[in-house]
Amino acid sequence: MPANLPPQAKAAERRYIEAKNLPEKIKYLQEFISSIPEHKGNEKMRGYLRRRLAQLKEEQEELRKRKIGGGGGGFSIRKEGAAQVVILGMTGAGKSSLLMGLTNAKTEVGEHRFTTTEPVPGMMQYEDIQFQLLDTPAIYEGVGNGAWGPQLMSLVRNADGMIIVLEAPHAQEQYATIIGELSKAGITTDRRIRKIEIERTTGGGIQIACTGRPSCRVEEMEKALKGSGVRNALVRIWGDITMEDVVESLEQTKLFKPCLIIVNKVDLAPGAAPAFGEATGRPALAISLKKRGRLQVVGGELFRTLGIIRVYTRVLGGDVAKKPIIVREGAKVLDIAKIVHSQFYHNFKHARVFGKSVKFNGERVGAEHELADGDIVEIRIK
Repeated sequence: MPANLPPQAKAAERRYIEAKNLPEKIKYLQEFISSIPEHKGNEKMRGYLRRRLAQLKEEQEELRKRKIGGGGGGFSIRKEGAAQVVILGMTGAGKSSLLMGLTNAKTEVGEHRFTTTEPVPGMMQYEDIQFQLLDTPAIYEGVGNGAWGPQLMSLVRNADGMIIVLEAPHAQEQYATIIGELSKAGITTDRRIRKIEIERTTGGGIQIACTGRPSCRVEEMEKALKGSGVRNALVRIWGDITMEDVVESLEQTKLFKPCLIIVNKVDLAPGAAPAFGEATGRPALAISLKKRGRLQVVGGELFRTLGIIRVYTRVLGGDVAKKPIIVREGAKVLDIAKIVHSQFYHNFKHARVFGKSVKFNGERVGAEHELADGDIVEIRIK
């Protein structure tokens, strides 16, 4: 059995996960690896992390070379708001127009390739939060080997999600090209591209949700996961799997990014979005930037696509915090306690929750209670 990670390793892991740019990710990943005890049960985890570190260093070296060669300092942009979302699309799809329609950002719009040569950020308001949207250079077939391909894909990997903008008359062809380039860079928009998805959690042990018939026992799967350093996780399984599939999933390097697909210029091809959905099996939001049609629904669709929720805190007898805490769907009360203050986390007693996740407002709940969007949480400590 693997040794439990010491507190310094857990702290380094958290800093790595929350890192805002490439240098920080490398620094904290190195700290994380060095703080993991030398133990047979941790060998697979250390191996995976070393490979990831090598990938990050390669990205950093590529950016350094391009900076020396006059290619600019890379595309790293510090995250702001509730989430950073990269807008991707081919020439003429309407990326820049979408950014200007949703934010107060100013950028050049043109039908020729490379009108946008570096990321342009803008802040989009959605109810009481903001999303940081980034317009990017156009994608084309073979962009990964182009002047800014590595920087662009590095930006996508660091972002919280994507918006893919497609031109209605050519939506399916453009989508195939963009997905192909993302796949070459080790990025996927499909959660079910793998039979097994392992989502690390902050507590609760290993929970397995299966829709197929595994040929191996649950105990065997748990042993393999723990042997690779996975102590707390939600494991989703689709279809029939073997023990080899479990081991392979631990070596999986393809990175999932939630993605909102927008089909623009539907005034030219009104049936383009439904046809795209039938052909690809992926839903798409139909808009016309020329007529500003349906722009008002983009915020809500993006919020749902990102899989995040807003949780508001309140001290006993005080007012509800105006600024929400942004967490992923499935977050527990203890996750909020950890974010608010270490004292709340270590001395957690119980909480009272007001909102959609409880049967009645003010219900007393424990640390593992799963929260819903808009919930208000009062944390009580010992």
